[in-house]
Formats: sequence, C-alpha cells, structure tokens
Amino acid sequence: MLLQSYNKNLSSPVLKNSNQPVKISVLIGNYNISITSLVKDSLEKIEQENPGTVNYTFYNGKGDQNIQNMQLNSILAEKNIDLIVLDMVDSKYTKYAVEKIKQSNIPAMFWGNVDIPATMSYGKACSIRPDPAEGGILQGSIVVDEWKNDKDKIDKNNDNIIQYIMLEGTPTNIYALERTKYSLLEIQSNNIKTEELATKICNWSEEEAKNTISSLLLNYGNKIELIIANDDVMAIGAISALQKYGFNLQNNIQNVKVIGFDGIEKARELIKNGVMTGTVVEDPYFIAKTLYTVGLNLLNNKNLIDGTTASIDITGKIVTIPYQGVLVNYK
Repeated sequence: MLLQSYNKNLSSPVLKNSNQPVKISVLIGNYNISITSLVKDSLEKIEQENPGTVNYTFYNGKGDQNIQNMQLNSILAEKNIDLIVLDMVDSKYTKYAVEKIKQSNIPAMFWGNVDIPATMSYGKACSIRPDPAEGGILQGSIVVDEWKNDKDKIDKNNDNIIQYIMLEGTPTNIYALERTKYSLLEIQSNNIKTEELATKICNWSEEEAKNTISSLLLNYGNKIELIIANDDVMAIGAISALQKYGFNLQNNIQNVKVIGFDGIEKARELIKNGVMTGTVVEDPYFIAKTLYTVGLNLLNNKNLIDGTTASIDITGKIVTIPYQGVLVNYK
C-alpha cells in the first residue's frame, strides 16, 4: 500500500497522452569515475535502442559541487524537463538539491552518490543504487576467501596479520567511504587481523594510484601484502607501480594481493592472467537499463521496480540494484 500511494504521488499526467519522448536530464558527479562513465554510455545506447521513448541530456559535474549546483539551477530555470536523474558530486549537498528540485515540482531520481535520508522529504523523489555497504562486504569476502584458501600467499611474513594499503576514491563519495569501511569490517569480522600501512585518496585516478603505490613501495617494499582499491582503475594503477618494481608480473610468485571494484574489461584480463586477485562485478548496461525502467515507471504511475530485478524498501522510495557477484582467480 505504501508503494502504491507513493507512485500515485509521482504520476505525471502530462506524459500520459504525449507522443513526445520523455526529456530526462542526467547530472553525473564526474565522468572520470569509470563506472559512472560506462553507465552514461549504456544510457546513450538504450536511448538509441528505444527511439522516441526518452531523450537524455547529460551533464558532467567534473568533481566540483559548485559546477553541479549551477547545472541544476540552469536546468530548473529552463522548466523544460520531465525527470531529473542526479548523481551528486558531494553527497552532503543532497538536501540542497532536493529543496531546489522540490520548488520546481519535478520528479527526481537520485542515483549513486546520494544521502538517502535527505531525499525522503520530497514526495516526487526516489533513490536508486547498488548498496554501498554490500559492495564493501563483497570486496572484503574476496580477501577472506583468499586467506582461507591460500593464506601463505598473503601472509608473507607469517605474523598472522595482513599488512594492507587502502586506495580511496574521494572523501565526498559514499561508495568510497562505505567500500573502505565495510571491506575491512568483513575481513576483521572473520577473525583476520589487519595492519594499516597507509590509506590514500587517489581520486579514482589510475595515474594517482600508480604514483602513490610507487612512493609507498619505497617506504614499505616487501612488507605490503594487500592493496584494496575502491575501484578497478585505481587497482590497475597500483599494479602498474608494482610491476615497475618486479611484483605482480604474470606467473611471478612475488605477488601482492590486489582487490578492485567494478569488473571493467582490463581488470578481468589481469585477474585471468593471475596478476590481479579479484574484483566485485557491476554491469553498467544492467544498471543503466534499471535506471531507464525505474525512471519510466516513476513517471507513468507504475510500481517502481516493475520489469526489473531490483528490490525496494518498505517506504517505496529506495530502490536497490543487485551486484553481479565477484570475479577471482585462485590459481
């Protein structure tokens, strides 16, 4: 009943008798974040596959909340949009965005980096994303399984402690924060002791991750047993640095365990070759298709998750997209 009541509030009578495509503004926090860029590409593909249904316009926040605020204000001032899809640069500004959109009475779908409680006050808003905490747990589970199956290859100094480095995306991104927190909690909750050598912000950048690990290798060298990165791009940068110093070469026993996130093609290849340990898999087309379907459901007074494999909470406002599992190579 809550869901039905909520969806009635989200109906858009203007669209019901319209043969025009639905106009959707998609504000993305930063195209440089690999998964969001891939989802954008997939949304463009879906638009082409469904001619006359939707018309997406994309905006790159470039990692700057001020830029995104200006983009949002400009869109709202034009008053020529049916739906706003918003991935915040800084999740702390969700309330600001909600209040602005509420004044224009436009339905909004908050995707990805969002402070969910801040969206609950607006009857025409919902949030949709993979669960950040679950993603961190899945990432930590890769390490737990490695420890159980082949402990000697992680615990190189036999002290029953994993010496690790954490590479984080940005301090304003909920996925970075939750992946860091819950990956470590999952490891520690399985009675595996950890020692943090360093936690570094690398801004989702392969080059920054490469330079960071190169520097840390000079300080810690063989002491590094594990690198956890908030995404595959930073994991790949870490591997480039490791290989420069003779680690993680194909068929080389001098491996540091490296865990990424997203399941992008290059990471899959490195895992297949035994160079990278594992990753949590997200399917950008699957995410985009869910965004597309939920967006149309929201505008057409349907159950938000009709036609999807997503789940919805008891309030009818929070849609969760499932992950695709983990990819590992235990050779």
